[in-house]
Amino acid sequence: MTAPAGPGATRVSERTFVKIATEVAADDDRLAERPQVAASVSGAVAAVRLGIAVRYPAPVRQVAAEARERLMSRMRDLTGITVENVDVDVVRLVPEPRSGYDDSRRGS
Repeated sequence: MTAPAGPGATRVSERTFVKIATEVAADDDRLAERPQVAASVSGAVAAVRLGIAVRYPAPVRQVAAEARERLMSRMRDLTGITVENVDVDVVRLVPEPRSGYDDSRRGS
């Protein structure tokens, strides 16, 4: 649940880890809402499950892959905990509103 303890070591709780991971994962304009994050932390190693809602037509696979990579690299820098696995679930696709398109004229 924490980084290795020793003189002057910083301890990061699992709850704090999840909050930080949520902020890291949310740093993407292609997401329609705040991501859902769950984590299991054991010592200095973690596994993360990430649920994201992607703004369609963003490239879903690319958004998921970049979210995974960002979490794995940034969490080590920020917490000292190595994220060994990130499972990404795309929970929703949210269509971008069409600008200048009036659906009421359809069928006329």
